Amino acid sequence: MFLPNHTNQWDPFLVSIVPWKPVRWVASDGLFRDTSKLLLFAIGVIPKIKGQSDMTTIEELRRAIALGFPVGIFPEGEQNWDGTTSELIPATAKLVRLLKIPVIVPICKGAYFSKPRWAWKMRRTRVEIHYKRVIDADEIGGMKLVEIERRIKEIFRHDEYEWQKSTMTPILSELRAEHLELVHFLCPSCERIGYLHSRGNILSCACGYHVSVDKFGFFSYPEDGPSFETPREWVIWQNRVLFERIKDALDGNESDPVLLSDAGFDLMKSERAKSMVYVLSGEARLFSNRIEVGDPGGELVSFPLREISAVNTFKQQKFEFRYNKAQYRLQPPNRSVSGYKWEKACKGLRELLVERGEW
Repeated sequence: MFLPNHTNQWDPFLVSIVPWKPVRWVASDGLFRDTSKLLLFAIGVIPKIKGQSDMTTIEELRRAIALGFPVGIFPEGEQNWDGTTSELIPATAKLVRLLKIPVIVPICKGAYFSKPRWAWKMRRTRVEIHYKRVIDADEIGGMKLVEIERRIKEIFRHDEYEWQKSTMTPILSELRAEHLELVHFLCPSCERIGYLHSRGNILSCACGYHVSVDKFGFFSYPEDGPSFETPREWVIWQNRVLFERIKDALDGNESDPVLLSDAGFDLMKSERAKSMVYVLSGEARLFSNRIEVGDPGGELVSFPLREISAVNTFKQQKFEFRYNKAQYRLQPPNRSVSGYKWEKACKGLRELLVERGEW
């Protein structure tokens, strides 16, 4: 079983260069809605509902193993946003013990700079893949879950920016900042959401604040403006600010405050692994107990937060969730609107309501 880090949408193909047999990769069932199903099935991709357990996926994994194929799973659950590995999905160790096959952890280094999650275009740069066998099949039966998880985590941790400091490999592109606003959606200077826009190697805000990305992928901040040691620190800061604003809004005087909104979204709907179907267009609004899409006074669709699951960002910016056994997508009107902020807002709101005993 291959358990690689996930920094680039082409990671499955990069990791599969070495194995002598085709790897059966587990991937979001969203790919089957946006890509040719015949192609994905032909190369043995196993669909999984993102953000929740899926017994059908486990059965498909067992079938592939029985046929003698290696299998691959990204234990972060999604491509990371800032080049630093995320926490493992809690069920990873359970799956390893269930399948009882050797575990190899490939670490992709430099792949983030080749094509970050928030970018549309590839960049030419150096990519390395380091393979490490961490667990043998005959060990698994006697291992506790905590030991399985520890073994994987020891090898799994990776920070692309730390690696780049030692290699200083040039990124051959003049679009190194394009679409950075999808992950860095809150300006450190004016602290407004949605006012950052990118072009070429520059990310700038309407307030005048700007950041440039040098040929090695590092950020250069204005001398008199806010700065961060790493892009990850920026992400942590902005997500905390977003959480605090949601908390303040809930504690304010408004009885039903709008916690987040964006105009011009298309609401799409799909069943498992089927193509998305257009529902309606309008403003998307997040409230304390629901998401609404549409225009007040006109056609409006409401989703109770308690009945929503599997909240995630699909690809660069499409915000998705499950409701009544169907998959819904909020499709932004252009490539500058962040779906990631919707994911963080919904997850942060849920955590807050759980803390208060209101969920």
